[in-house]
Amino acid sequence: MQEPASLTLPSPHLRKELLRLRGVMIFRLRVLGTFILAAVSRLTAQDVPQSPFPSDARYFDFWEGTWYRAVNGQPDTGGTRFIVRRGVHPASWEEERRLRLDSTTVIAHALRSWDATKGRWGYVWVSSQGHFQVWEGRRVDGDWYIYRPFEFPADRYLSRQAWLPVGPGRVRRISQKSYDGGQTWELRFAEEYVRVR
Repeated sequence: MQEPASLTLPSPHLRKELLRLRGVMIFRLRVLGTFILAAVSRLTAQDVPQSPFPSDARYFDFWEGTWYRAVNGQPDTGGTRFIVRRGVHPASWEEERRLRLDSTTVIAHALRSWDATKGRWGYVWVSSQGHFQVWEGRRVDGDWYIYRPFEFPADRYLSRQAWLPVGPGRVRRISQKSYDGGQTWELRFAEEYVRVR
């Protein structure tokens, strides 16, 4: 029978390094635990039923249908088009867009939905040119706008857009930008759309 090998204690430098690594691991486990708890609490909050929906969740009840950009007050059926269908719950909309930008046609899909846990509208947009944008809804003077910051090499601003009902089967799409965090706004464009069905 062999005798057990004698144990040698690590050097003071090695002991210090092992204690440091132990502290780092404990810290990382605590951070990971915090993230897990936050994720679980968010999932639990998502499961809380929020019905009936408040009146703001009915803001886009006019939105379903096929919309064309109006030129001289008439629908331009060869131009920009939105086909809007109700989504998975009464306050959600799936949008299919054909955008005519000069000689280019861009296809895009979007999801506009009331977020019952946050009490506001949200918007996600994806285009055939590889764009992916997430916008946050904010209520302004009774209307719902979507907001998103943009950063380019030579330009940086906060953008907002709205689809404002202006009469039966008509909406005004407005896009604005702000260079002072939303204190003042300048118009990027405004256009009218007509529902044809």
